[in-house]
Amino acid sequence: MSDVRMSKLTTLKKESRQITKTILEYGVTEDQKIDIMFNMAITLENNEAMKEITAVLKKFRETINKTENIENNSVKKKILL
Repeated sequence: MSDVRMSKLTTLKKESRQITKTILEYGVTEDQKIDIMFNMAITLENNEAMKEITAVLKKFRETINKTENIENNSVKKKILL
């Protein structure tokens, strides 16, 4: 790996850690951390990665009410003609 590419990668990793630090300094709960990770995951361009990550995080997310769960399940069952 070239020095320029390594330097760029290092800078991006540093920015990611700084963003994480800022979020934690804001004072978020454990549930909020999971929601933030879920919301970030659904923005991924890599569809396979998005599905796998959100599937894991869904196990730890708390739904606001049963309606949200029912609505999410009904969307999956729709058939497009």
